[in-house]
Amino acid sequence: MNAIKELRTTTKMSQSKFASYLGIPVANIQHWEQGVASPPTYLVSLITRVMKHDGFLNDDMSAIQKDAVRQARATLAVENMTYPEEYLSDLKDLVTGKISREEYQARIVYVG
Repeated sequence: MNAIKELRTTTKMSQSKFASYLGIPVANIQHWEQGVASPPTYLVSLITRVMKHDGFLNDDMSAIQKDAVRQARATLAVENMTYPEEYLSDLKDLVTGKISREEYQARIVYVG
């Protein structure tokens, strides 16, 4: 299996959704997976880093939980809230039910 297909199947996304997530044409994903073209090595590394940052390549969480982490992080960014990387485990604990929403909210630092 090639690297792009492996990364996509890890997220359980369709080619269309994966292309949308990356902001690239679906034809690129199709060509890379079919071997018609190859993505540059640096691009595979970059996609991997983005997916790790977004929580998709964390093996101890389900795809639904990873998506919830990504959505929560996007919401925090939109609301102009700070969320340091060292507190990512708090967000993970919220998504997995280890802490309550109230406990989680008590840890958030608002900017403004």
